[in-house]
Amino acid sequence: MSKETDPTFQSMNEIHRALEKEAQTTIHIALFGQPGSGKSSLINAIIGENVAQVSTKTDTTTAAGSVAWGEDGSLVLTDLPGYGTTAFPAEGYWKRFDLDRYDLFVCVFSGKFHEADDALFREILAKRKPCIFVRNYTDTLFDTRKQKNRDQLKDEIRQAVAARYGEQSRLVFTSCVTEEGLSELIDEIYAHLSASKQAKWERNAKAYSLDFLLRKKKACEKLLLMHSAAAAANGLNPVPGLNIAVDAGILQKLLEQIRKSFDLTEDRIRTGAKIVPSLASAANNVLKSVTFQGIIQLLQRQAGKTATRQLSRYVPFIGQAVSATAGFSITYFTGKSYLDDCYNVAEALLREELSFHSEQ
Repeated sequence: MSKETDPTFQSMNEIHRALEKEAQTTIHIALFGQPGSGKSSLINAIIGENVAQVSTKTDTTTAAGSVAWGEDGSLVLTDLPGYGTTAFPAEGYWKRFDLDRYDLFVCVFSGKFHEADDALFREILAKRKPCIFVRNYTDTLFDTRKQKNRDQLKDEIRQAVAARYGEQSRLVFTSCVTEEGLSELIDEIYAHLSASKQAKWERNAKAYSLDFLLRKKKACEKLLLMHSAAAAANGLNPVPGLNIAVDAGILQKLLEQIRKSFDLTEDRIRTGAKIVPSLASAANNVLKSVTFQGIIQLLQRQAGKTATRQLSRYVPFIGQAVSATAGFSITYFTGKSYLDDCYNVAEALLREELSFHSEQ
């Protein structure tokens, strides 16, 4: 396994460099396609929040509109304007919108393809950029003559995409109303990202499956290890009642990041506690533990639970000199406790949502 996917850090300098590289990593995804195909709705679905303008007008995209989301705005989704129009002619389009910076492209359609889609796709291929095709609004897919069922209509669309863009073309059917295909789209995007960006995608994209939610938790845990080492090494804030000092500010920022990764707004957290009463304690911890004073109280509570023998499992990852400290141990297990609470609340909410959609 490469150092990129399973790093071992022997010094704090290496940890700081890895964290700096992680912070600077940005994922750029461009959506293009027909007017009214639901690109803005898909952007909202991918990040799990209504931040992109959705309109009933035929085409609201008059310029490249970008939404920056996640950790320091590191997930950027852009709704590209029409290709080859009077306002945005094909000549100079690629350079005008700096399309080389995008990791991948998503062609969204809900009807017949346009020549503009073909032209931009050919340019994407020439630049060796990955492209995923998304047939949106599948909840409205039906044959007015009632001669074909939904599966037959989907087969026709698959054949049309393969004939027009090649057998290797990746096609996903989605609906932002029923959430059909959104989990598949999230995984398809993940598969087209570089290894260095996949963990960031897992932390920031919305989970539509229990499998992806678990992957999100594991991705957060890897980041937690590095941040815990950095917080312990900085040692800026003595923890009252303990013979250690950690940078509680680093931990506070990370816990806020973890909470956002699981899409846990205050309303959703309270809803989770109502759905599963046994989660009331975890929901309360998630709500109250991100203040500075809450962080200190978490560290104090965790100090009595942390055993030195538990540290040995992290030596291969962080390095013996860093991991064999009380500061690292207490900081990590404090963050891990918070992460577990976030995951448990998010899992209860997701199970309820999956159950709801399966009954529709």
